[in-house]
Amino acid sequence: MGDRRLGDLAALTGGVVIGDADATIAHVAAVDDASARALTFAVDDRWLEKALRSRAGAVLAPTLASDVDRRGKPVIVVDNVRAALALILSSFAKPMPSGEHTDPTAVLAPDVARGTGVWIGPGAIVGAGAQLGDGCMLMGGAFVGMGARIGARTLLHPRAAVLDECIVGDDCVLQAGCVIGGDGFGFVRIGAEQIKIPQIGNVVLGDHVEIGACTTIDRAVTGSTVIGAGTKIDNQVQIAHNVQIGPDSTICAQTGIAGSTRVGARVTMGGQVGVIGHIEIGEGSVIAAGSKVIGSLAPRSFVSGDYALPHRENLEQKVLLRKLPKLFDQVRTLMNALDELRKTT
Repeated sequence: MGDRRLGDLAALTGGVVIGDADATIAHVAAVDDASARALTFAVDDRWLEKALRSRAGAVLAPTLASDVDRRGKPVIVVDNVRAALALILSSFAKPMPSGEHTDPTAVLAPDVARGTGVWIGPGAIVGAGAQLGDGCMLMGGAFVGMGARIGARTLLHPRAAVLDECIVGDDCVLQAGCVIGGDGFGFVRIGAEQIKIPQIGNVVLGDHVEIGACTTIDRAVTGSTVIGAGTKIDNQVQIAHNVQIGPDSTICAQTGIAGSTRVGARVTMGGQVGVIGHIEIGEGSVIAAGSKVIGSLAPRSFVSGDYALPHRENLEQKVLLRKLPKLFDQVRTLMNALDELRKTT
């Protein structure tokens, strides 16, 4: 992609260069991997000293960098390093394919409603009655089922699948191997036999949603499983039928949410969280990694542990558990002293 002037990168991020704004870099690298042609970064003052001592040719740093010894390095000073880093990395990223294109090996039903500038890669399949929004991209092997709708500028990575009648909003990203709209896990036992309950609903993803690789979001029994606008879901997450997740939530890897649970706006779930079905998670709640949630949570709860408790209560219990051996010794000493006292009386 070619070298970049620090002055141009600063303009891109709204930052200021301290030092030589005409200096150029070839790539972005973490502190330990940085070379003399790299821009490295420090997200806070703990990393700033290490970044300034590194081999990097320049440093992206928070505002406080304007007051430190730069060790001769030019520094791009910004208010928010992570946000600036996202913009800089985007400028170095290989551009995604775009423009009107259909690979000869792709298979499209005759009645697909196709917007302008749609890019369709090798082996992609689009079913009857599907709709493809302007500028959407289907990478190799992507699948769009019958009657499904894909929003404008949405990207389906290889083998991502949006099954029949499901709806994906604008500017979404579906990573490789995710499945949107598989059957919910619904069975009824009749005697010794389990009978499948037909899953005839769909999945609806709002705008600006990202779904991680190999994540599965099940279609509803009836109605819709809904993922709110702006929500980001990590790899290998399972969202069951009829779950409702509010806007701008964050769901980390290997989390499982059972059926018909309602998750409010701006909820954060750490990795490997388990949530039972038919409960409500209040907006703004934070569920720490590995927690098991077995009851509804009030808005802005912060819980952790097996089985999830208010975070402070969970920590207090852990502290008390560590103190049990000492407490046991104290009780044993008191019991022995009581026995001696009884003998003397």
